[in-house]
Formats: sequence, C-alpha cells, structure tokens
Amino acid sequence: MPKHLISALPELIEAGIINAETADAIEAYFEKKGESRPNWILIAFGILGALLTGLGIILIVAHNWDDFNQLTKTIIAFLPLLVGQLFAGFTILRKPGNVVWQEASAVFMIFALGACISLVSQIYHLLGDLSSFLFWWTLLSLPLMYLLRSSMASLLLWCGITYYGCQAGYFEWGKTASPWYWLFVLAALPYYYHLSKRAAASNFANFHHFLVPMSLVVVLGTEAHQQSSWMFLAYFSLFGLLHLVGTWIKHWNPVSHISGYQLAGKLGPLGLLMWFSFLSSWGELHYRSESEAWVNAQEFHLFLLLTVLNIALLLWLHFRTKVRVLSAFNLLPFVFALLFFIAMGYPLISAVLTNLLLLGIGIATVLEGSRTNSITTLNIGLLTLTGLLICRFFDLKIDFVVRGILFIIVGVGFFLGNYWLIKKKKV
Repeated sequence: MPKHLISALPELIEAGIINAETADAIEAYFEKKGESRPNWILIAFGILGALLTGLGIILIVAHNWDDFNQLTKTIIAFLPLLVGQLFAGFTILRKPGNVVWQEASAVFMIFALGACISLVSQIYHLLGDLSSFLFWWTLLSLPLMYLLRSSMASLLLWCGITYYGCQAGYFEWGKTASPWYWLFVLAALPYYYHLSKRAAASNFANFHHFLVPMSLVVVLGTEAHQQSSWMFLAYFSLFGLLHLVGTWIKHWNPVSHISGYQLAGKLGPLGLLMWFSFLSSWGELHYRSESEAWVNAQEFHLFLLLTVLNIALLLWLHFRTKVRVLSAFNLLPFVFALLFFIAMGYPLISAVLTNLLLLGIGIATVLEGSRTNSITTLNIGLLTLTGLLICRFFDLKIDFVVRGILFIIVGVGFFLGNYWLIKKKKV
C-alpha cells in the first residue's frame, strides 16, 4: 500500500470522514493488490541472471574449446539445452504462476537453443548462412512464449524475426524474407493480443507496442523488387494502418500506452513527405508507363492489400466504435496516392502541393496540441514546421539573414509553446 495513504488513514478517521472498519478495508484491499502484482525488479534481475549465467557458461567453454574431442563438444553443446528444458519443465509443473521463473526459464532456453545450433554447426562443419541460422533459432524458440507464458520470450522473438527479415531481405544476395517473416508475425500475434488484453498497462505491453510497429516498418522494404517506386505508396498505407491500429487499441483499452503506433503513424509519413518536398525526389521515381508493368508487380499488390486493410479498419472504427478517425494522418495515404499519380505527368505540381500539405499539417498539429494540452502533439507540429524550413534552406535562394531570423522564430516558438502548455497544465 502507498505510504502516503497509510499515513493519511488516521487523519481521515480522526476527521470523521471514514471509520476504522473502512480504513481496515482500504488497507486490506491495497495489501491484496500488492501481493497479486508481480515484482518487476525481481523479474528484471531474474532475466538478467539468466543472461549472465548463459554468457558465463559460453565464455568458460570457449576458453577450453580446442582441448575437447568431438563427442565432448557435442555433449557440451546440448548440455545447456538440457538444463534449460529441466528448468522449463519445473516451471510448467511446479511454478505455473511464477512470473520470475517463467521469464528466466524462457530467456535461458532461447539462448541455449541458439548456442546449441551454432555449436553443432561448427563441430560438424555444417554449411549454412546467418539467415538460415536465424530462421531455425526463431522457429525453435517460437513455442516458448506460449508454453511458459513469457513476455520476454515474445520480445526476443520479435527482435529475432526482425533481424531475420533484414538479414534475408536486405543483406544476402538472392535471399528473401518472404513468406517466412510474415508467417512468424502471424504466429506471434496471438500472444501479443492476449498480453495487450490482460496486462495493457504493463512495461512488457508498452515495449511490444513499440517493437511490433518498428519491426513491420523496417522489414516491409524487403518486399521491393522490380517496381520499387510503388513501395512508397505501400509505406504510406502501412503508416496509416498503424495509426488506426493505435487509435483502435486506445479505444478498446484506454489504459494502454500506444505511443509506438501513434509515433510510427505520424513521424513515418512526415519523414517521407519531407523527402518528397524536393522536386528532385519526384524526378528520381522510376515509373513505367505501361500499366501491365506495374499492375502485375508485387509492390502494387502489396499497396492494394494495405490500402484495403486501411479502408476496412477506417470504416469499421467510424461506424462501429464511433471513434474520430477523419484526422489528417489517417487520410495521408490517400492524399499521397493522389500526389503520386499527379507526379507521373506533373512532378512540379506534386512537389508544390507536398510543401503546402506539410505546412498545413504543421499548423494544424500545433493547434491541436494546444487545444488538447498534448506536449507530444505540439512538438510534432513544431518539428514538422522546422523540418520544412530546413528542407527549404537547401533549395531556395533566401538571404542568410532572413534564414537566420526564421530559425530564431521557430526556436522561440518551441520554447514559448512548450512553456505555455506546461504552465497551462499546472493551472
């Protein structure tokens, strides 16, 4: 129970606001609530202990590795995995509700799996590349988050599939992350969904809300092959979809912190619009005038799929949940699609409209931030205006004195805007 409440109870009894029975009931309620709440410090040290133990074993074995024969090396390779399975089995059978045991056992098992795969490959000189190693490590680690109900295992899995998607899609010639990355995502989503329901305000859920959209944004680019210009449309549709998902989660569970989705849905399209505020960026897009060339392209199909999902979620939120979805960031995918098609014939018009669009978004976001008392929204609007000013700093022939004055105005605006909003919140 919070100390300030404990100290306040006698004063409330003395003032006649509550009686002694009510005070005892309040104290008993908070004690019971504290017992059911997991000890996050103990969980963190349990995970850290599992990591350090695994690393220590690896260092000791690595120091004497050359002195062992092949059979001894094989036994050593499987020994941590066997120990991890014993701990996992003990946790499932004897400690099913103990979060510390669940998280520590899952983390130890995941790293034991990785060490076993790499050691066996090295002992028997099995051919393979990094993406194959990451694939099998991820595949074998996947059931652990469900068997042990481990949120840390889920976070490590999202890190693993992101690494695998980037390695196979970006860094290895002739390789692709499809369809395995997306199958891994589908396999990991049920645990993420249930975690968001049962522990929406937990740190584990908050970390997932950042890591999941980041993974999707980073790996989506691996799907660019022939018609890469269409990936810009796909990315705008993805950002719009993420922004809507964040809105949906907030409506579905108000205690959720969904800043990861909201930041991706806002900063992502704003960054791309900054790039397309230059006329040269539109000119660098390699269009093919033949409709068959892009209608049959995978990138175009991906754009259509994300757009359909975007529209479906937009309509569902508007008609079924009555959530306000007609905001600038939810409509940006459709606006950019219009600019994209205009640029096929008139890139200058698209560049001018992009600058005007950024200016309007910046002003509207600043006004919304001041209206809703949101410092984050206010600063996103100010950053948009600052970014637009910096972009025009490089391609417009404006006197340096005028440029300096503009930067001073924006800097003062940052300070005054935040100061006014903080002071307004305190009133």
